[in-house]
Amino acid sequence: MKKTYRFFCLVLAVLLASCSNHAAKNPEASASSKSDSTASSGTNAVITDTTINKDSRNKLNDVALYLAGMKPDSFIAIPAALQNLPYYKLYSDSMNRGFAHIEQIRLSKMRDWARTELAPELAAPRTVFYPFSGPDVLHCVQFYPDADQYVMIALERYGSMPVMEKMDAAKTTNTLNAILKSLEDIFGKSYFITRKMMRDVSNPWNGMTPVAAVFLVRAGYSVLDIKYKQLLDDGKTLVEIPSDSVSNYRNACVEIYFRKNGASKIQKIVYFKSNLCDSAYEKKEGFMDNKPLQTYLNNMPECYTYLKSASYLMSYKTFSVIRDICLRKSKSILQDDTGIALKYIDKAKWTIQFYGNYVTPVKDFSGVYQEDMHKAYTDSANVKPLPFSLGYHWANKNTQNLMKFVRK
Repeated sequence: MKKTYRFFCLVLAVLLASCSNHAAKNPEASASSKSDSTASSGTNAVITDTTINKDSRNKLNDVALYLAGMKPDSFIAIPAALQNLPYYKLYSDSMNRGFAHIEQIRLSKMRDWARTELAPELAAPRTVFYPFSGPDVLHCVQFYPDADQYVMIALERYGSMPVMEKMDAAKTTNTLNAILKSLEDIFGKSYFITRKMMRDVSNPWNGMTPVAAVFLVRAGYSVLDIKYKQLLDDGKTLVEIPSDSVSNYRNACVEIYFRKNGASKIQKIVYFKSNLCDSAYEKKEGFMDNKPLQTYLNNMPECYTYLKSASYLMSYKTFSVIRDICLRKSKSILQDDTGIALKYIDKAKWTIQFYGNYVTPVKDFSGVYQEDMHKAYTDSANVKPLPFSLGYHWANKNTQNLMKFVRK
């Protein structure tokens, strides 16, 4: 997740004593819109939309492969001029090098580690909840490759897949450059930095959707369908909305449907662009006032929560609502020290396992040092090694940590 938003939100967290709601009412979806209910609690019933495409040979998947620097399956969505674009070979080589690098130093080690340390989660796929996620489904699926759904929330815009038939060489080159630029810190550090994405990536197709689609096809999945929807005020019903007006709707979301190559199970991402601070932030509605989204999350099936590079926001009392939802809904929580502060973990309710090493937070967050966590990590009998680097201390794997909380 990104540092700029978090830094300013932490400042607001100190200054704001109460929540306020500055969000205007959004336009109602038309009566003819397709809708589906999210009220089902069964982990095998999260795919409630019966209108989705189920064929992996489709235009969206071709575009995802093209943006990922991979040869599309059929080229049904990529004009010949763009297939043979001179820049594309250089782009593809850069993407191949970047993903090969992180596969070697990080991703393969994460999967190996998960086979042992996340064995119960791998044996019983269910909902994965990833607040403060940005578009980073890539690392999430290394730990939880077969989840029924991934519910992700952050402040990154939704984005959309480019219609390649309407793109010329210049627009395509700009789009590819934008994708590559947005992945620089994923290749180098394992997390996104908001201020850099805002400064460097202004392409109209930038956002969560195309970046997540690139991650999915690079991780061995096929994109089946993408839907833009609005969560209604009941917190249970989603109705389809136009993709080009998604920002006009309160609690809009994008759903990305996908399937692991060679498998039959359909999985999905549900991404909400939402402020998770209890209080309002830059005219964004405070989460305490966002009852529909709270209802949606409280109606999720029991989940596995994943928290990475989350700027220590849930260490503060002004992120109490999202923290309480995580603690209430989770069967297990996998996080680094930037997630829920250890003081909020009731040892009578949770079994705790530590990994790696705990050190002073990086300078941007030096004020959130946890003395109780330092003491916990001095007990070597309850600390296992961590064989990969993932998080803010990216330069040295010996300064990284993870911890797993399992509900008793």
